[in-house]
Amino acid sequence: MNLWVTAMHNRWQQTVRLLVLENVLITLIVLFVLQRFSPITWSAGLIGCLVLALLVLAVVEGVVVWVQQTERQKTIDRMEAKLRQMSSQQFPPHILLPQADPLYSLAQAVNQLESYQKHQTRRAELQEKELMMIMRYLPVGVMVIDHRRQVQLSNPAMSELLQGSINTVAHIYTKDIQLYALTKLIEDTIATQSNQRATVTLTPAPNTQVVEASTVYIQGNRAHYQIVLMLYDITEVYMIEQMQDDFVSNASHELKTPITAIAGFTETLLGGAKDDPETLDQFLHIIADESQRLIDLIQDVLSLSRIRAQNTTKLALKTVVVRDLIDQELAVVQQAVERQQLTVDNQVEASLTVTSDPQKLSQVIKNLLTNAIKYNRANGKVTLTSTISEQHWSLIVTDTGIGISADDQQRIFERFYRASPSRSQQLVSGTGLGLAIVKELVGALHGNITVTSQRGVGTTMTVTFPLAESKLA
Repeated sequence: MNLWVTAMHNRWQQTVRLLVLENVLITLIVLFVLQRFSPITWSAGLIGCLVLALLVLAVVEGVVVWVQQTERQKTIDRMEAKLRQMSSQQFPPHILLPQADPLYSLAQAVNQLESYQKHQTRRAELQEKELMMIMRYLPVGVMVIDHRRQVQLSNPAMSELLQGSINTVAHIYTKDIQLYALTKLIEDTIATQSNQRATVTLTPAPNTQVVEASTVYIQGNRAHYQIVLMLYDITEVYMIEQMQDDFVSNASHELKTPITAIAGFTETLLGGAKDDPETLDQFLHIIADESQRLIDLIQDVLSLSRIRAQNTTKLALKTVVVRDLIDQELAVVQQAVERQQLTVDNQVEASLTVTSDPQKLSQVIKNLLTNAIKYNRANGKVTLTSTISEQHWSLIVTDTGIGISADDQQRIFERFYRASPSRSQQLVSGTGLGLAIVKELVGALHGNITVTSQRGVGTTMTVTFPLAESKLA
């Protein structure tokens, strides 16, 4: 305020001097002209009147000029205040002046600058909101780390992958990232000033979680840079690749064993063993058994392919008495039951009637019974029970067999996978596809299957299906 008063005082003094000088010059010129054409008689009164007139004229002009300069200064002050407000992201109303005003063009330029800045600010705010919205719903984990190794930005996907909340206040990134592989990736990016990429296992088995980690190095200036860390969850792809590798390995193993046996015994027979009737008969039985094993393997693979290829909406739904289906399958496996001296207790109620596809349900029961018998102990027991609720019914098959370890329970429904004891020691023969077929069939019937097992105690398989027909259609 004091500066404004001082400036106004200085300007007013300059203006008064100029006006006085201007009026004196004009008066002298007028007197010179009059003196030339009509001599003037000078007197003290005339001089006093001239001086008084000059003073009055100077005062009037001074007042007019003072008012104009005051108004102009107010306009300039408004522009100055407006520019200060614009610098702090505030946008006051436009300054409106008549076109005749000397500051009109300047006021228009300030108004246009304000409109442009307002537009740019709104555009930046909109882009920031869009970026935050994208970051929020982006399935890729994103974290921005500055040159001080502090986290400046992260999204919910990153918190989910790192299994912990990330503070929005800037903090050192090692508070969130403690896995050596990720910290090494970030430090390598800083050291080499180049982008990096690696496949990192965040969580080991059995709850495996694998991500593809990428870093982008962004150089601001010599001392400032940013690193964008991105984590893309590839667990599903990784597991599929592992299953494919296991499938090829297991399929090769299962095919190689019978083929090698058939080729070996055939070569032995051709080498002269066929001349011994007893040896010939023994070898032919072995070849027949291995051939049947090959046939069973191929049939199981084809069954899986057919199940996956079929449209589940083409289920042949009928009213099925569950106990009758179980009795039919028990009759087929009766020899195996007697051979192992097992006790089979069918506790499924005779009144349990459901709507299902009898062929697919029979295959499910057959495979569950076969496994319960095959992996049981001599003089063991197989128990079949059922439960029913308002919307679902379940079939439970329990055996007193060798059981399944916790690690193996995670993978028994994979194709060709067999629990390590039965595979390495060959305690039980089989293709390793039975439970994979069961899972596909249960899925086709819109049900689910669970397993509960303990090594050396036994296994319980539970399949649950929707009760109402509409749930299957």
